[in-house]
Amino acid sequence: MKKYLGILILLLAGLLVALLGLSLVSGGFWGAPEPVGEEWCELMMEKANGDWTDAETRSFSRTCLYE
Repeated sequence: MKKYLGILILLLAGLLVALLGLSLVSGGFWGAPEPVGEEWCELMMEKANGDWTDAETRSFSRTCLYE
């Protein structure tokens, strides 16, 4: 019984680590802040393009270019 309990705990810990990793990759916890409007667009225009994250690039194109 202890053997199966240990395996179950390891599986749950692995699942937790996998979910945390996926959340970090998708920007769930510490993603870029949501754009606020024209002020955010102007701040991004001043920021060097090489410093932009993927999330910022997508948000910029959705918010500042298409609207």
